[in-house]
Amino acid sequence: MRRETVIVTLVTFLLVLSTICGVWLVLNRPQRQLPIPSRITLGRSNGIGVVYLYGPLSVSSDSGGFMARLRGTDAIVEQLKVLAKDDRVQAVVLRINSGGGSVAAIQEVYEAVRNLKAHGKKVVASFGDVAASGAYYVACACDRIIANPGTITGSIGVIFSVGNVEGLFRKIGVKVEVIKSGKYKDIGSGYREMTEEERGLLNAMLDSAYGQFVEAVKTGRGFSGEKVEGLAQGQLFTGAQALEAGLVDKVGSYEDAVKEAAELAGIKGEPEIIEAPLPFFRRLLGSITESHGLRFSPQELVEESSPRLEYKMW
Repeated sequence: MRRETVIVTLVTFLLVLSTICGVWLVLNRPQRQLPIPSRITLGRSNGIGVVYLYGPLSVSSDSGGFMARLRGTDAIVEQLKVLAKDDRVQAVVLRINSGGGSVAAIQEVYEAVRNLKAHGKKVVASFGDVAASGAYYVACACDRIIANPGTITGSIGVIFSVGNVEGLFRKIGVKVEVIKSGKYKDIGSGYREMTEEERGLLNAMLDSAYGQFVEAVKTGRGFSGEKVEGLAQGQLFTGAQALEAGLVDKVGSYEDAVKEAAELAGIKGEPEIIEAPLPFFRRLLGSITESHGLRFSPQELVEESSPRLEYKMW
């Protein structure tokens, strides 16, 4: 009996140990991230936080449950809030490689960046391949913007797209009946032509969102209204062109952005890098799903295809 107990205990111990090792390997597997100088040492106060804004920026849903994790811009906003309250962090670099996203999501990240500055943090935007439309909107809240000479940026404006399959449905003999509570309830429907009155309502909505974008650029870059209007027709620029137009402050790399942040914050010597931590189960679930390529749920695919106001290139 004693021998069996010892065997069971040993097997249980090995199972627990293997589980712990497995979790550690998942959480600490190599990431495809930019090289960083070093990790933060506890007690230091010369830290620079780094937050990554990659891909389409939107408020994305999760499946829920006790291992639910924030996705999309909710996760970005959470990271910015953590860094805002971290006394070790003197400055933050936003590494941006995005063509923008939905209007509300962009504005929430923009406000989170402003909150960082309200907490006394210096913020520098570092542009990668592309930092256009809504991604540029977010950068306007930063103290400095640094782009690579070939970065695609600009595209200041708003877009709202809907498809129209009425002609196709007519050809194949499909008719859609819509019962609605008001005459505008199905505005933007893909099953019929849009009326001029509806087009006017949508244009007014776009004008409002466009005005908010223009105001962010004016405030962040110190432009006059006339200058913004000339740059805010949806046109794209390289980083070098954006520098000439005053849309960015310097051309340079990610490392240059880290140095700029250190200088703004008065950090002497090599800065330490802090990445905002996420709760344990969110990190674990995120690592597992991303390692298996599970990046979008069916619900998220529906959300991505839904009509919405967007600050994005096209």
